[in-house]
Amino acid sequence: MTQERMDAGSEDKANPQSTGYQAPDIGDALNRANSAMNKVRVVHGANEQYFDSLEGKTVGTVKKSLREVFNIPSDADALVSGKSVGDDFILEGGMNLEFVKEAGVKGED
Repeated sequence: MTQERMDAGSEDKANPQSTGYQAPDIGDALNRANSAMNKVRVVHGANEQYFDSLEGKTVGTVKKSLREVFNIPSDADALVSGKSVGDDFILEGGMNLEFVKEAGVKGED
C-alpha cells in the first residue's frame, strides 16, 4: 500500500465529519435515561422485565397479575432492593422487585 493511501485512510478516521458520523442527541439520551428511571424491574428466576405501569401498585397486585406469566409460586417472598417486603408495599419508579422462593436444605432436621 502506498503512503498516500495509508494517509488518506487515517484522515477519514481522524475526521468524524468525513465519514458521515453524527454525534448522538444528548436530549434523546437523557429522555431515555429518565424513562428507564421511572420503570419497575420485576424478576423471578430467569424471567425479567421492566414495566412502566407498576408505579403506585402494591407488590401483592403485581404478584397476582404476573403469577401465570412469570410462574410465581403463591408462597414466594418479595424483595425490593434486596429487602423483604409485604404484599401491601407500594412500588415506586426505579425499584427492583424480585420474587424468590427459598429452597430446602438437604440433610437438615
